Amino acid sequence: MSDLESIIETFDFLSVWDERYHFLEELGGELGYLPPGQKIDDNIVHGCASNVWVIGYPEESASGLFIYEAEAEQPIIRGLVYLMLKIFEGKTPDEILETNIDETLKRLGLDEHLSTQRHIGMYALVQKMKTIALPYASKDSFDT
Repeated sequence: MSDLESIIETFDFLSVWDERYHFLEELGGELGYLPPGQKIDDNIVHGCASNVWVIGYPEESASGLFIYEAEAEQPIIRGLVYLMLKIFEGKTPDEILETNIDETLKRLGLDEHLSTQRHIGMYALVQKMKTIALPYASKDSFDT
């Protein structure tokens, strides 16, 4: 079972939103930290209420998979960023550009329980992640 599937299973088990919110904060503890030299304006996600930075690059192997690293300041935001990293984990740049997070957000109940500002921030993060992957995608994906 993937990390994302495990997170979804835990969300399914937790029936009360407060428990899910606490679980998101716990997930935030799993998010790493970027070196200070990576916490620059080019890597910041504009549109988030708190500071979020994200970087991405292709794996060194010939797998074609993409890796993201990120940091956020607030515990709940750290959890949401960690969740987004798990949604995009193990994907090629083409798959990243094709990924629609709406189904996952709906399944987790996040579409109903997050504030408008947090929704805006999450979609800004997704757009930033797709923008980072775009130069590595095949030409067929440029329409995305």
